[in-house]
Amino acid sequence: MSRASIHLLKFVCFLIAECVTWISSLVRAWRTYLLGYDPIAKEFKVLSMVYQCAKNVCISVDCHVLTFGTKRLSWRNVQCCIPHWPNPKSICIGGVLYYKTVSGTADSYSMVVSFDLRTEKFSCVKFSGISSKAKPASQTLVNYNGKLGLLMSEDFCCVYGGSKSFELWVLREAAKHEWSTHVYVLPLLWKDVVIETMCIDGMVGTNEIVLSACNRDVHSYVIYYNVESKRITKVGVQGIEAFQDKDVDIRLTLNYVENVKLL
Repeated sequence: MSRASIHLLKFVCFLIAECVTWISSLVRAWRTYLLGYDPIAKEFKVLSMVYQCAKNVCISVDCHVLTFGTKRLSWRNVQCCIPHWPNPKSICIGGVLYYKTVSGTADSYSMVVSFDLRTEKFSCVKFSGISSKAKPASQTLVNYNGKLGLLMSEDFCCVYGGSKSFELWVLREAAKHEWSTHVYVLPLLWKDVVIETMCIDGMVGTNEIVLSACNRDVHSYVIYYNVESKRITKVGVQGIEAFQDKDVDIRLTLNYVENVKLL
């Protein structure tokens, strides 16, 4: 087993132990964990957030950070002044964790919250005037040339044979809440290849969108769509036949490398 694999194994075991410890005292709340890597300090960090729900509004009430590689692993408190509902689906780009969420205020609105792993500070980016699609469920977080991207179709989070295009928002200036928009029109051949409802899993590099069947029981194939050449590639998935008709939920992980420090 590689050193990176051992590191992640320890991370999983540690979280299991911590969950058992915390559940007894926090039965009224829920906890979310996000893992990221700081390339400057060369450190893995875990962001833990407790959130509570009342009157259909959920907000984070307690945030802690743990740094791996220290002699003694211990959680330390960090301040978050942004009322919001933490989302377990995140992406780490250049030492910054990003996740989609909704504000925990009366005028609830969608936004992206970022957590700088080096400074351990929170900030938020709003979807100012770009589209009514700005809902957490409608986008997939991607790394686009080292910048945060939000990828979707005109059918929000799902793609069909009748879908016409993909839309990508790229964060240009976080402090000014500025986004740029890219629209990729699908070829006529699309309706002949996509015969079921597909979900957007992300992007490989800067030009290939990856999709899988929204039926999460078993992934028999995935589709790669190159936005530059408009080439559609359908790739079969083998080795998971044993899970057929089993109560399982299979998820895709893109851009996987053996050394997690390269993520």
